Amino acid sequence: MRRLLIGFALAGLIGLVLVQAALWYGRSIFAEPGVEVAQSVTEALNAQRIVLVFAHPDDEITATELISRAVEEGAFVATITATRGEAGTQFPPIVAQEHLGVVREGELRRHGFALGLNEQIVLGLPDGGVPEAMSEAQLADRVLEELVRLEADAVVTFHPPSGVSLHPDHMAMGRAALAATQRYARQRGEAVTLAYTLVSRPGTRRFGGERYARVADLQPDPTFALDVDASLKTRAWRIHASQADYLRETTGVPDWLLYQLWTQEYYAVRIIEP
Repeated sequence: MRRLLIGFALAGLIGLVLVQAALWYGRSIFAEPGVEVAQSVTEALNAQRIVLVFAHPDDEITATELISRAVEEGAFVATITATRGEAGTQFPPIVAQEHLGVVREGELRRHGFALGLNEQIVLGLPDGGVPEAMSEAQLADRVLEELVRLEADAVVTFHPPSGVSLHPDHMAMGRAALAATQRYARQRGEAVTLAYTLVSRPGTRRFGGERYARVADLQPDPTFALDVDASLKTRAWRIHASQADYLRETTGVPDWLLYQLWTQEYYAVRIIEP
């Protein structure tokens, strides 16, 4: 019996070592080497009023750690979302497609409430048609209107040439946010921090196929990283019930496993001078 127990203990120990080794290797694949890990979001952005500019409900999942930390640090945090997500594919189907926009906006607002956002603005532009809905100047005007009203001192958005996934709506909102931030800095006569949310380049090159390899090639180098609380990410996908299986269906990897490997958010910072 003693030998049997020792054998079980050794097998368990070996299994634990193998699991830890697998996690270490997996995390090394997703990690951006040499990127400074920020301990404070408000210090990294030099901001107390942060506005995130995205295209669709669930885009804010790319920045759950940043949002959560900023709220904990006492910052005012708001989101601007261009569309209601009505043209999206459901993973899994939970509602008649004609009602999806209502449901996805509700998911967005539930998630914002869970994160502690101070305000959420939904512009109601057509999902999949943001670049055609307004001219670039008009879209920048609309974003600028909210930046002025919210008195933003930092803006977080998509990197315009890559848009996290090359989605035209993402890229359009990134361009609008950049143009609006440039005009906003001139109007208020002070520098404004602009931060782009990024993907893990090593991970997406390894697992993302040709499309995400292109995203990785287009992205700038990260300025800082945030260590991620994986439970924030998995909670977000549960709240976004119409998209809950998105990662599993599109990558073959469930969210709980992906966030055991992809353990940081990455941001590239630009200082927009007046």
